[in-house]
Amino acid sequence: MAQEEFQVVIAGGGVAALEAVLAIRALEETPASIELLSPSRDFQLQALTVAEPFGGDPRRLDLEQFCAEHDVAYRPEAVAEVWGGPQRVLTERGEEVFYDALLMATGARRTSILPGSHPFRGASDVAWFGNLLERLNRGAVTDVAFAVPRQVKWTLPIWELAMLTASWLREGGRTDRRITVVTHEQAPLEVLGGSVSARIAELLSDRGVDLVAGTGAVRFEQGRLVCEGGKDVRADEVVALPGLSVPEIPGIPQGRHGFIGCDAEMRVDGLDHVWAAGDSTWFPIKQGGLAAQQAEIATAGILRAAGAEVEPPPFRPIVRGALITGGRPEFLRVAVGEDADSLLTTSPLWWPPIKVAGPRLGPYLAQRWSLEEEDEPGPALTQDLEPAEDEEQEHEAALSLALDFAEIDAREGDYEEALRWLDVAERLNVTLPSEYLQMRDDWRAAAGR
Repeated sequence: MAQEEFQVVIAGGGVAALEAVLAIRALEETPASIELLSPSRDFQLQALTVAEPFGGDPRRLDLEQFCAEHDVAYRPEAVAEVWGGPQRVLTERGEEVFYDALLMATGARRTSILPGSHPFRGASDVAWFGNLLERLNRGAVTDVAFAVPRQVKWTLPIWELAMLTASWLREGGRTDRRITVVTHEQAPLEVLGGSVSARIAELLSDRGVDLVAGTGAVRFEQGRLVCEGGKDVRADEVVALPGLSVPEIPGIPQGRHGFIGCDAEMRVDGLDHVWAAGDSTWFPIKQGGLAAQQAEIATAGILRAAGAEVEPPPFRPIVRGALITGGRPEFLRVAVGEDADSLLTTSPLWWPPIKVAGPRLGPYLAQRWSLEEEDEPGPALTQDLEPAEDEEQEHEAALSLALDFAEIDAREGDYEEALRWLDVAERLNVTLPSEYLQMRDDWRAAAGR
């Protein structure tokens, strides 16, 4: 008798969703059917949209074609509700879909949160930004500020936009235009450590970009970007990073701004048979490579539930990404929370050198987008081009990350998120460092537990 197929439902059509499909299909001996639900018919690599106003090619992937290629049933609709007890998803068209395992990889909604500014949310704002460049070119606009609202913690796109704009202006001989970046961070991309921050600051200086750090932007009005502490910045236009949130999904436990709570194995809080990965989760760094890592962890749990002998890899977030600068790209690899493990260089640190460093999705997209036809073959993405961090260093980096973010959330009054980070740290380290035991008691009291 043929073994009954294990029913996997994946909600979403972004990096985490596609990485999960590839991971499941890589284990051929596990009989699993996959159904993917996504209201968008195209996969868009949002991280590359910063380059499109400057002539970068749009990168799209037809989801229906991708699903057909990997024996995945495709529904072009969103999840409306999740029923954990009977293990069913209700679609927006009112259809019920059974699952043995559900992966929530719906991503996050990008919205404007800085009054008076224009957000750069990705593909939907490419045309507007192209018009801004045209106005800069003819002098209708001379001063542009790029702003990071205090609510935004992952800031890489703003540095790319600022450097691309400054480089483009210099190439066109428009050296009298002024570009300023305003961020609440004490240094650019401070979450990735001092060496990365110093390199980005150097790149900004080389391009004549002014930096105002350590202050949050409040609003843009009458030619002024009003900032905390009275540090106003003159500007004709302000481009801001958007705020991220996840729409309400009945049946899924959601926290602040709708983000989905999950543990270090990406299992959703309070639900059996449900995992989450990518921008919809509570993890504050919203980056494609990390979304792919989360999908790998979640998929290992799903495959284990299906009967496969696999163990979820540990939650040790390492950011691998390419910083688009207007010159040669800078490849970074950072074991988050441990500055000593930061690398930023113009030489590729993995292969293929594509913007999203997903273990499976990166090579797949490189092949689909013909990158490998233009470059000499190199090592697989799973093998870094520099010696990888050893196990102990990765462990210490992940532990440091969890504890750092716990303290950040506690300072901001979000004790539930701070306690979640301590749970991650405890899972990594078996026990918490002694100095955090009293903190945990204090934060539990503050959270009303």
